[in-house]
Amino acid sequence: MPKISVIIPVYNTEQYLAQCLDSVLGQTFHDIEIICVNDGSTDNSLQILAQYAKRDNRIMVINQQNSGVVAARNNAIAVAKSDLIFPLDSDDFIAPNALEKMYECFKSGCGDIITCRVMLCGNQSGEMRLHKPTKFNMARDNCLVNVALFRKSDFVACGGYSPKYYTALEDYDLWLNLIFNHNKQIYRVPEILFYYRIKNKADSRNWQHRTEHGELVRQMYRQYNKMRPFIILNKIRNHIIKFGHFLFRIQNGKIKIFKIPVYTLRKYDTVISVGAACFVPDALKHVKLRDFSGPFDWMYGSDVITRLKCIYDEFNHYFDYSDFEYVAENPDNGKSIYKNNRTGIIYNHDFYPGDFEKTFPPVAEKYARRTNRMLEHLNDDKRVLLVFSEFGQTGNVDEIIAMIDKINKKFAANIDLLYVNHNPEMHPGEYTKPKRVSKNLIYCEYYYQTFPDETSMARKTLEKILRKIAK
Repeated sequence: MPKISVIIPVYNTEQYLAQCLDSVLGQTFHDIEIICVNDGSTDNSLQILAQYAKRDNRIMVINQQNSGVVAARNNAIAVAKSDLIFPLDSDDFIAPNALEKMYECFKSGCGDIITCRVMLCGNQSGEMRLHKPTKFNMARDNCLVNVALFRKSDFVACGGYSPKYYTALEDYDLWLNLIFNHNKQIYRVPEILFYYRIKNKADSRNWQHRTEHGELVRQMYRQYNKMRPFIILNKIRNHIIKFGHFLFRIQNGKIKIFKIPVYTLRKYDTVISVGAACFVPDALKHVKLRDFSGPFDWMYGSDVITRLKCIYDEFNHYFDYSDFEYVAENPDNGKSIYKNNRTGIIYNHDFYPGDFEKTFPPVAEKYARRTNRMLEHLNDDKRVLLVFSEFGQTGNVDEIIAMIDKINKKFAANIDLLYVNHNPEMHPGEYTKPKRVSKNLIYCEYYYQTFPDETSMARKTLEKILRKIAK
């Protein structure tokens, strides 16, 4: 008997279906069955399913007249052999270790419904912002997507996906039923394991039925009485926030009281980490400046000039897979060690062992999103601060000034670089006063020599420097 039953309803998704199925078949967790329900597709979806079923006997295909996603999922779960169910839409896909991670959390007793962080793909990019899935937050809005690992026995006990919500919000209704009527606990794995596709509005089921959402939500509120105290608390909270926002707000770089500006803040629209010390993003986060964490890695080169040139070149050839060669598996984390033959740099963070054609696309997509977001900031924001912290090298200040000037001429934003350079003659915790040595370069020095022994002290020192610069 398989340990997990993956449920995939399919309706006219021929252009995405192969990627979805490949992501499931490529899981590091192998003890699964895959039940695909062709819901009366009029394209080539059924033929694609048949081809995949011939290749892997874990795939079962159910063919039915078009009845909607609720009926498709319910029919699939009815024949599932496992007591653990994982629904997945056929236009989405999952990370190679998604099922393994969720199964481990389930077996460890983390919760009854195991979900994860979500990355958007398709017409939108970036991480999907979801509130922590508490009862209070779930009463306010759906903090989960349709993908989660749960027990079939719990699903049956609550009646499955309700036909009342055949047009939309069927997954939200299921989660509310499980947590409010059956007191089930939700746990979110703190990793991005699911890729949720945003399609054109005309192709989106939620968009097509958007006018019905309000009434469906009100129907849920009437249906789940235990939600009412949380809804009342949320209304009180919203009134308090609205009044507080009227009384005091920070807007357009100004502190306002009763909408009257009383103080102008010195700040940047976006603060971007360009490395190279590993704790730079952490320091930005602690100082609450982490608007964006840059896409750089050791694989491209860790010196400041190389990274500034990478920005100036708009990341062309930044992630050219033809340069990479598989070396070995990393025994520390089970991921693959690759060598960039162009730079000679060894890289071992994001890839799992396996065929390049399967392991690289999710990473390629992630880095493409990051670099595109970074370029958008450089082209659209008014003021941007780049932060670079040198480790074990010395930088040529004149060359850096020339490079940051070139970047400013190329992009629309006014771009400053905070360059914090390692000085081996200083002591841990010491740093020089940040000084603006050119129009767009702020330079200072600190001590950081041994990794990881002095990392904590160096991060705290960098935080002090950042507070002086960007606050």
